[in-house]
Amino acid sequence: MSGQFFLAGEKIILKQVEIKDLKNFSKLAVKWVNDGVVTYYLFTGQTPKNSEQIFNDFKKLLDSHENVIFLIVDKKTKKPIGYAGLYEINLTARKAEFRVFILEKNFWGKGLGTEVTELLTFYGFDRLNLNRIYLGFTADNKGAGKAYAKAGFKEEGILKQDIYRNSQYYDSIRMAVLRDEYYKKQYLEHKNRFSIK
Repeated sequence: MSGQFFLAGEKIILKQVEIKDLKNFSKLAVKWVNDGVVTYYLFTGQTPKNSEQIFNDFKKLLDSHENVIFLIVDKKTKKPIGYAGLYEINLTARKAEFRVFILEKNFWGKGLGTEVTELLTFYGFDRLNLNRIYLGFTADNKGAGKAYAKAGFKEEGILKQDIYRNSQYYDSIRMAVLRDEYYKKQYLEHKNRFSIK
């Protein structure tokens, strides 16, 4: 991967996306976006996509000033394994939506989703001065719920039959973490782990 990393955890690096990276990532992402296991609980995967379509979709998201998106890079192998970011950043309300996608199946169940969530939550409050970070996920995706709760997010509500996939409707769970709660419970620990020394 070209360029410098922007944020680093213990197991992963969050790297700013450059055009060269995006072209390479789009070629890699074809296998993930078209894999029914990877996209089982996601909006992605409704229709097949080629690398050019993936590139254009990402480019559109990156060009928006309301989004800050990173490639997730495994520290050991230096290979991209997914992406994550803060989306629809509203500087007046000081809120943003968090999204994370660990797309390489070999890296599932290793605590990377939790680390990415904690790192971007720290970034959102510490550097962007957000007041609220929220997210949503398919209720049947129990692993995601555990990772988000471990990172400090609390359930705020359920949207009934919100997502249609796999010939059925799924409920969506909405979670959030507020600045005051975060600073009381997690900020110091995250500062020690994620701050530049």
